[in-house]
Amino acid sequence: MHMDSTGRPGDPFTPQPMPPSGERLDGERSLGDAPRDGIRDNSGHTPAHFAAIQAENHELRAEVQRLCAERSKTADILNRLMDALGTKSPERLVHDVRNVLNERELYRALADTIAE
Repeated sequence: MHMDSTGRPGDPFTPQPMPPSGERLDGERSLGDAPRDGIRDNSGHTPAHFAAIQAENHELRAEVQRLCAERSKTADILNRLMDALGTKSPERLVHDVRNVLNERELYRALADTIAE
């Protein structure tokens, strides 16, 4: 049980029922909950529970490493594009690429009028 106020100043705290440890208010089991069968350590976890957490941890670490490598590659491409266009700010990159594409279209139109 825990103590809860009725919300009015001067009122004493009244005991409120608390769910047993491991139960959540929404009815789901918490990470600390383990099945009722099997061997448990002092915290109540089974070896299978630890193995599952360890496997998930391993997968998440691999995903973080993959994302870091992808981010590094993307940052390198961004820097190379900025150097090629002479752009000082990544926020201006799209604007500058549009300018280059517009200039290309103008040169094509000019080349078409000269060729005629």
